[in-house]
Order: sequence, then structure tokens, then C-alpha cells
Amino acid sequence: MVYLATSPGPGGAQSVLAAASGSAPYFAADVKASVSIPSFYDNFDVEQQKITNGELADQVASAVAQLTVS
Repeated sequence: MVYLATSPGPGGAQSVLAAASGSAPYFAADVKASVSIPSFYDNFDVEQQKITNGELADQVASAVAQLTVS
């Protein structure tokens, strides 16, 4: 699985993401990747439904690509 966390602030819910990613294996989850998107409203276009920050978009694409890796 891939975990994605975001928040309107600069932290991007990293502490929640770390807790979820760290505990997931105890529930038999195979976490392939995790990505934090900080400052959601600055990095996401709600009308177009896409990430506007190229670096963050690449991180999400790379994380999703990990789903096909054994």
C-alpha cells in the first residue's frame, strides 16, 4: 500500500504519516511508500484535481509505481 498525508500547514501531517506507516506492518500491511503533501492549498489545484508542485507530483507518481514492484 501507499500512504499519503496532507495538511494545510507546512508539516504535511508527517507525524500522523509516520505513526501510520510505522504501525501498519503490525497489521500485516505491506507499505511500499509514503508521501507527505505540505501546504495543501498551495500545492493542489482543487478545480483541476491535481498536484501543482512538480516535485511533489513526482514523489506521488514514484510512490504509486512502487505498488507494482514485488
